[in-house]
Amino acid sequence: MKRLNPPTFTAAKAVEACASGISIVERAQALRDAVPVIVASEAQYQELGPLGQLFSMEQSEQVTEAINAELMGVIYKSHFARGGSPSRPLYEQIRMAPEHGLCPLCGQRVVATVDHYLPQSRYPKLNLTPVNLVPACSDCNKRKLASAPAQAEEQTLHPYFDNLGDERWLVAAIEASTPPTVSFFVQASSEWDAVLTARVRRHFEVMGLAPLYAAQAASEMADISYALEEVGQAAGPTGIRAHLDAQFRSRHARDRNSWKTALYEGLRDSAWFCGEGYHLIRHRVV
Repeated sequence: MKRLNPPTFTAAKAVEACASGISIVERAQALRDAVPVIVASEAQYQELGPLGQLFSMEQSEQVTEAINAELMGVIYKSHFARGGSPSRPLYEQIRMAPEHGLCPLCGQRVVATVDHYLPQSRYPKLNLTPVNLVPACSDCNKRKLASAPAQAEEQTLHPYFDNLGDERWLVAAIEASTPPTVSFFVQASSEWDAVLTARVRRHFEVMGLAPLYAAQAASEMADISYALEEVGQAAGPTGIRAHLDAQFRSRHARDRNSWKTALYEGLRDSAWFCGEGYHLIRHRVV
């Protein structure tokens, strides 16, 4: 997961921007009348988020007597997220926040949408709350669906609140096979407590990161296989290890817990891969 700075605007600003674009006068007024309720939920969210306690937010079917979850969903889709609406620039501010446009939930695919961290069908008071809106790729958004955590350990990671620290935690294991097989897993940091450890592993599972990273690693190895053959011919296993170490250090300097950092560390530290495994990248078992 990639950390993001939270949006700089408030729920009240999002509500007013939406209301200003609603032509049905009664609906616009009902939304404005809901501001105190929405602002109170935003304040609670901002209090519980840094504590990892968002699962304790109360679920509801109504925002106010005049606005239920279904109508709030219509307001979000038809006004806040609609192209050309007065509130669309706020939506874009959230969607365009990640570096290089990459999804902060997987760190791999391109952001395509804005996801409600706590689902809008169960938490309609938070539909327009900026800190509940996270840029995401389509796959991560679909994987989360409308599920709501019942306890702290079931929560996926939140880019605005969760800090995983500076230690290495993403690890790659290299299996001696033809072609070489790479598996990714979470190795708990000493900085984490039991709940955060469970949440990182939950996030890894829900977002399908192990198979995603494994597929990317297989493609990466295919890309470097020719260069490794040349290095191996010139300098043998020692040269292979030195070459992989340089690649590791370059990736580590940018992101110590990217799948590429873990991959190159795993390849470098595998005596089997440096000695013979690199020869088998382009060989397929028929």
